[in-house]
Amino acid sequence: MNDMPFHAPLTIAVGAGFKREIASLAEMQNFLKEWPAARRGPIYATAIRACEAARAGHLTADQARRAFMGFAEAAGIVWTGVDPVTALRQAKTRSVRSRAERNRPVP
Repeated sequence: MNDMPFHAPLTIAVGAGFKREIASLAEMQNFLKEWPAARRGPIYATAIRACEAARAGHLTADQARRAFMGFAEAAGIVWTGVDPVTALRQAKTRSVRSRAERNRPVP
């Protein structure tokens, strides 16, 4: 069976500010195969089953996409559009400034 593209691709975070776009069942299946065995669970299994069901014609590609989205949300890998490295730096800067302001003597 040919690859089945999603109506709208998903973007996931794959570490240290990098993102990956999942735009089809084949890309979804490849990503899920790469997922560490130690981090697999029931939501992962649901996403795998949804992919297989879509390939067999029992679900649409977009239904499988929704299952993958649920997996991505549960795994905390949905791309938010914010570079995590930059966000951490900004949070640290705010924390340092806040601490400095609290420790500043009152005139």
